[in-house]
Formats: sequence, structure tokens, C-alpha cells
Amino acid sequence: MTRAVETVVLGAGISGLAYAHARGLGADLIVLEASARPGGLVHTLRGGNEGQVRCEVGPEALANASEPTLALLRELELELQELPAEAKKRYLVREGRLHAVPMAPLDLLKSPLLSAGGKARALTEKWRAPKRALDGSIADFVRHRLGHEVLESFVDPLVSGIHAGDPEQLSLRACFPEVARMVEEHGGLFAALAARRKSGGGKRPPGLMKPAGGMVELPRALARRLGAQLQLSGVARSLERRGERWVVDLETETCEAQRVVLALPAKAAESLLARACPPAACELATLRGESLVSVSTVFDRARVEHPLDGFGYLVPSREGQLQLGTLFSSSIDPGACPSSAVLLRTLLGGARHPEAVELSERELLERVDSEVGPLLGLRGSPEWFHVARYRETLPRYDLDHPRRVRAFEAAVAEAPGLCVLGNYLRGIGLPALIAAARALAGAHASAGARA
Repeated sequence: MTRAVETVVLGAGISGLAYAHARGLGADLIVLEASARPGGLVHTLRGGNEGQVRCEVGPEALANASEPTLALLRELELELQELPAEAKKRYLVREGRLHAVPMAPLDLLKSPLLSAGGKARALTEKWRAPKRALDGSIADFVRHRLGHEVLESFVDPLVSGIHAGDPEQLSLRACFPEVARMVEEHGGLFAALAARRKSGGGKRPPGLMKPAGGMVELPRALARRLGAQLQLSGVARSLERRGERWVVDLETETCEAQRVVLALPAKAAESLLARACPPAACELATLRGESLVSVSTVFDRARVEHPLDGFGYLVPSREGQLQLGTLFSSSIDPGACPSSAVLLRTLLGGARHPEAVELSERELLERVDSEVGPLLGLRGSPEWFHVARYRETLPRYDLDHPRRVRAFEAAVAEAPGLCVLGNYLRGIGLPALIAAARALAGAHASAGARA
């Protein structure tokens, strides 16, 4: 059987769902998802006795939601909950102890996270050559502008927390393009921050938030709006251009379309592009991904000494631990477990220790006990746990990534009607993915209106 539509969207992760939603119910499209549920990595798991534990196995919350994300949330009429005020504190590990991250310049001067020399070096930032190190690694940039101590104590754990990567390998322009623009425009970071304060800073996006009931409510709401436009368990076996149409072969049917929006993980996209657009597939073949493992644990509250008054902590690589950090999930979302317990989520591996994703559950729990236990004062074994493994899931925005993206997008532009969305292009966070999806949908809607 052959089905003909204007647009086929391959993949019902956030990119594919947000694109289809923005096109509207009147659009002649279908979204095909290979798995049995929508949302991709955005998923909330129920566990424990009678499902009383609600843990995230993808993004923990929405951070710094941009206007496209806020617009989507308004359209879906989702009930949102902001983090409790006490959950906004962040911690860093130094010499086996937790220290609060300074949130203001004066706090930085009093913080034990930097030595007196490290603080003095950071304060010389405004005299650094403004054009130097903008096209290199994150590590090169930070060493030049703020010094080695800031790199080791602050930026290294921050990069591992966002990208699970190594700042020596990652491109500044690919990972933090806004930082490069700030320096180019104002000559330095401190000057850019001062200019932003002087201008009023503009409308700042809300902080961390999440849908009531967990992050899974976002893809669920999108799927409900799409209704019959969403088809699950539909594996695309091939994609090719035949005449003026794109043809997607599934196990049980064939779809023909004027346009295809590829919203798949990098490896799956590479596989389909090998025939549909070989030059683009060749660029994706050079991309590497970081592997992570997430261990969620529930402890009786009386067995945890730390007040868990924050979002969580990150661990610099110099601490020599397998964990990248631990989130205080029940502080972020007090309804995630019974009030007599706490829910923690420890992330391990990344570029530092890619082998972590292959460790057994027993070995991972031993790591939680030996690394997280002393920091938070954990006593005894968890009452419940869950392990999620992500093999080569987070794309590595390495030093070649800006060139890779330009070449990839140029190759795709040569294939009429082919479009690509994904976290391996210009941003890994949900707001970046939603913004890209809505921008593409807007362009296609405008093109249809002109036609």
C-alpha cells in the first residue's frame, strides 16, 4: 500500500513532534516513529511501591526556556511547576567536599573554589586580547581569558554536566556561540555582562521548570494534539528520491511525499542519508558521541545527612571520579517520591570514562556508594534503583564541528525537499531543538502560503 502526503516526518522525538505541531492540524503530514512511544530521550519512569517514584531518564527539567519553547508550552496548556527556591543552589566538589557555587562576583571572591592567585588571574580578563582563542577549544578560550584554575574548578565540570565532554576537545563556537559573540561585540566577558546590566539585560527567560507529572508530559501532550498524524512502530527501512517525490519504505507500506523532515538520532539519520544524500551521510560518519549511564536511587530520608538544598552537584575531572555529578531529583520535584524518602540521580561516564556505560548494575551501585555516599552522607543501600544507559547519545561538538555542520547543511540543501533536525547540528538542549523545529515549520508554512 502506498500513502501520499505533502510531508513525512521521520522521528517523534521532541524535534519531530514540535515541527509537526507547529505546522498545525491542517497540514498534510504524517510523523513516523520506529519505537512504541513518542518523545525519544524525553521520558519519565514510574517505579517503587505502587509507582510512587517518578524519575526522569532523559532531561531533568527545562532550563532557560526561550520564547519558542514558552510559546509551545502555552499552546499545549501544560501545567508547569517552577523549582522550589531552595532547589536553585548548585554545588561543586573540591578535594572530596561540596562547596556552593558562587552566584555573584563578591561571592566568588570569598569562595574556596579558587585560590587567591586564581581569583586575581580571573579579574584580569578585561585586558586579554579579545580576538584570541575564539575559534579553538573551550579550554583554550577559558585559559586565555580567565586562567587555568577557572577552567579546572568551574568550566570543566560545567562542560561535563552539559555535554558530558572534554573542554580540550570541544569547540567554543559550536558549544557556546553566544559567549563568542559576547566577546566579539564587547571585547570581553566582564564588559559584555556590564553592558547587559546597563541595558537592563532584556527580558530574561524563566529559570528551571518542568511539567507537572514529569517531563514525559511534554511529548504526551504533543502526541495527543497530533492524533492520527502520528504513527508509532513504523520503522523506515529506506529513503530515496524518485522523480519529484521522496519515497519512504516501511515494513508494511510505502509513503510518498514532496518533503521529508529527518528528525532522527545521528546514527539512524546517517543510515538513511547514505542513499538519500551521500555527502551528508559522509559528514555524519565523522561525528562521535559521548556515552553516559544514569543511576537513579531512592534512600530513606533519615539515611541521608546532606540537606539536599539545591539542584545537585558537579564533579571536576581532577577529583578522579567516575561520576560527572548527582542531581537532587526530589528537591527539584518534591512529588517525585514520598516525603519520607529522597530521589537522587547520578550520571557517570562521558568523555572521561566511556567504559562506564558497560559496567554491571552491581558495579554501578558500588560506585554510587563509594563516590556519592561520602559527599552526601548516605548510609545503607538504596530502597529502589534504576539504571539507564545511553551509548554514544550526546554528540561531540569537536573542533571540526563548525565546518562539519556547514558542509552537512550545504549537502542537504542540494537535495530538494530534504530537511534535517537534530541535536547533532546547532544545539543539544530542548529549547534549541524546539526553536529549530518551529523555525523550520514556519518557513515551510510560509512557502506553502506563497505557493
